[in-house]
Amino acid sequence: MSMNVAMAANEEVATVEGMQGISPPKETVVTVNGTYSANYGKNSIDGKLGTLWNSGATKGTIQYVFPEELSLNFIQVAAYSNPKSNNYYTVYGLKDGKWILVSPKVGRYVNATVTITEPVAITPGVYKGIKVEVDGAASWAHINELTIGVVEMMNPNIIDLKATPGNTQVGLNWGAIDGAENYIVRYGTESGKYTETVVATKDENGNFVIPALTNGTTYYFVVTTTINGVETEYSNEAFATPYGEELPNPEPEEPTTPEQPEEPSTNRAIFVVTMTTGLEKEFDLSMKEVNDFIDWYEAKQAGSGKASYAINKHDNNKGPFKSRKDYILFDRVLTFEVSEY
Repeated sequence: MSMNVAMAANEEVATVEGMQGISPPKETVVTVNGTYSANYGKNSIDGKLGTLWNSGATKGTIQYVFPEELSLNFIQVAAYSNPKSNNYYTVYGLKDGKWILVSPKVGRYVNATVTITEPVAITPGVYKGIKVEVDGAASWAHINELTIGVVEMMNPNIIDLKATPGNTQVGLNWGAIDGAENYIVRYGTESGKYTETVVATKDENGNFVIPALTNGTTYYFVVTTTINGVETEYSNEAFATPYGEELPNPEPEEPTTPEQPEEPSTNRAIFVVTMTTGLEKEFDLSMKEVNDFIDWYEAKQAGSGKASYAINKHDNNKGPFKSRKDYILFDRVLTFEVSEY
């Protein structure tokens, strides 16, 4: 498992002989649920295989909160078991103030002498800390030493993913990434929960089709890439709902009576949303639509409301569609500009 260190240039990087990754920073705060004798939690990151943390029971929890966020893709544990047996580890990452599961419970065989186990892969991402639940099975829960795989920090917005629905399929598009070895597409029917994985070659970043989907079901997608053997963070989440051939109306009928105008022509604006990727989205909207967007944004900034907002493209509705909407994700908005006319 390859590893690129992404620490500050003036920060000392500690390694442990025989182990992959690096030791967490010295300022890391270690908290445990129990301690036996002088086998304190801090011993598990002192760089010495001969010292350890011992929970005093067959199960224990230890958490490491870093002085700053780190981009991680694995942890590695050294331990021993008397009698020798499997030990089990469940890993959580601290993200946005919450502990989230980043690796399910995995077993590693541990001898009666200190054993450097195989690394435990975690969901690649930026975390403020790591929490490990240890199940020692036939032995006390403990860790002699723990190291982390710190990967080169990458901008999660570097992959700008877009999803376009079709009949029992969704087309995905994203920009090519320099140095990409391949792309990994993950998707599922719940936001943030991806149950399916497809690997695309480095040349398939445009119009990559996910087939055999269920019409009327919304699917959520993210993409990562692999550079120098290291998987990057997730892209933005894109979603789309496949539809049957009968759903789109290729030639929308003109209404028999004029529709109520949205706003008088003297009360409109050119609305420009600048995304965190640098992309600018321009819309010609009524001031009511602009104010509705601002109300949504301020409410979401205060902690309530949906994560995305649909802006109607109106006269820019090209193609055989009843309507076209551009979904703006809250955490992707950098600035917006209103030019009223």
